[in-house]
Amino acid sequence: MTNYKDIKSLTVDELKEWLSANCEKTYRADQIENWLFCGQVSSYDQMKNIPQQTRDKLSKAFAIRSLSEVQHLVSVDGTVKWLFKTPDEKFIETVLIPTNGRFSVCVSTQIGCAQNCAFCRTAKMGFIRNLEAGEILEEIIRVNEYLKETGEIDADGKPAQVTNIIFMGMGEPLNNLENVHRTCCTLHNQKLFNLGRKKMTVSTSGVVPKIKELVDRNTPCCLAVSLNSTNNERRSSVMPVNKVWPIEKLLEATDEYTRRTDNYVTFEFVLMKGVTCTDEAAKELIKICAPRRCKVNAIVLNQMDDPNLEAPTQEEVDHFLEKVRAAEIQITIRNPRGRDILAACGQLAYKKQQKVVNAHTESL
Repeated sequence: MTNYKDIKSLTVDELKEWLSANCEKTYRADQIENWLFCGQVSSYDQMKNIPQQTRDKLSKAFAIRSLSEVQHLVSVDGTVKWLFKTPDEKFIETVLIPTNGRFSVCVSTQIGCAQNCAFCRTAKMGFIRNLEAGEILEEIIRVNEYLKETGEIDADGKPAQVTNIIFMGMGEPLNNLENVHRTCCTLHNQKLFNLGRKKMTVSTSGVVPKIKELVDRNTPCCLAVSLNSTNNERRSSVMPVNKVWPIEKLLEATDEYTRRTDNYVTFEFVLMKGVTCTDEAAKELIKICAPRRCKVNAIVLNQMDDPNLEAPTQEEVDHFLEKVRAAEIQITIRNPRGRDILAACGQLAYKKQQKVVNAHTESL
């Protein structure tokens, strides 16, 4: 990678400041960002309404970086997963989930992850580095390119574009909050992606101080928390983050989030046989949720390498949901998408795709 900043990582205000400091018109910032995010240009020479001297200054100060597609796989259910290579030859995965004219993208925010959750394959990669805002945005740009190339149509019969963003791919988003915040601000910009706050969800394993910082920054997004267990002993056994910020501290942070933003919190809850899909867990979950403005998004454990974790039966899942709903707690079950291409929750991990990538490459 070059040692100068990716221009896509700048906010529009930062770009205006740079233009002003370099004796250029600040209104050029909107034109430049339109070329980058709507025109999807890969060089300054393609910015036809930007003066040559301005382009020359930009090219000396900022790179225009792109992700390289290594592979994309299409599931039997229509889910699409990409393996992208970064300019420094690291790898991330991005998932498109099309649903009745809505096009949701699960984006990665880090290369690998340091959280070491027992039910997530990304944890096995370890942590490599944070993604820059420009790299996260590039994931969305590439999916938009795919939707245009394939001629997808949205619910209104118009050419499809990404409609929802879930920061729930590789990595812990709140451990890369600076770049996640920049990404959300660009996505929220009406002149660019024009995505509303409720169309973007940042998911965290429970990094308590960063939840408060998310509110302080007024990041345009919703909050989801991977709860995944209802008492400290069980949660610590599958999510090491709980040893640092236990459930009590986590709930204090989510309560403050709700109070300050007037938004509800989504608790994500992985159903694991004998761990979280039990009568005791249902009672504890009810106790947590009853006094709070929240909803629960239940997810059945997807295929894993840990022999100690197992998915519950359909009968066990139905029984759990029935008990929670009987207490008038809003809980939905997320249908698994992309399991056959290892694109479902907890299944993203480049190392697990290495042989597939090599086999694909050799067949070309």
